[in-house]
Amino acid sequence: MPNPSRSRSETYTYADYLTWDGPERWELVDGVAYMLASPSAEHQEVAAALEFVIQSHLQGSDGRLYHAPMDLRFEDAETTSTVVQPDIFVMCGTYHRGTSIIGVPRLVVEVLSPSTAVHDLVRKLNLYQRVGVPEYWIVDPATKTALLYHRDEADHLVLAGEYEAGDTLWSREFAGLRVDLRRVFPG
Repeated sequence: MPNPSRSRSETYTYADYLTWDGPERWELVDGVAYMLASPSAEHQEVAAALEFVIQSHLQGSDGRLYHAPMDLRFEDAETTSTVVQPDIFVMCGTYHRGTSIIGVPRLVVEVLSPSTAVHDLVRKLNLYQRVGVPEYWIVDPATKTALLYHRDEADHLVLAGEYEAGDTLWSREFAGLRVDLRRVFPG
């Protein structure tokens, strides 16, 4: 099957997604295909710094860190209409590992790019809210800021912290996980 139409008038499933060829990376959110742009060097540097801190914290735990371009699905069905590739996500407990990860991560981190900002700030925030992700970080290399969303008493993802380059981000989902943002954002 050729890659999806750019008209976004069709809806797609994971089975369709598996047939697309070419070097492009795609995500499906509720059946709508979104092409992902190649990340910038700054994006990669920020993601790598975050991965290092998170991976170091996870040593000796059941938490496993995955990073793009790993496919993440929330249900094990080829008819599912959602498959995403978060920049970083952490799985704990029981989940399916294979050519994709199936389950709900305890933490998702998206590093913003100009071309994906709306996708990460709106579509994916709503998606992660709906599927039950407990903690979501949105990290912006351009403004050197990070937003931490966490579930409130009503089980909604709400903004729980805003951090700048000189701050330390404290995870609410992983006790003791602290990220000194001075070490994350390049010069």
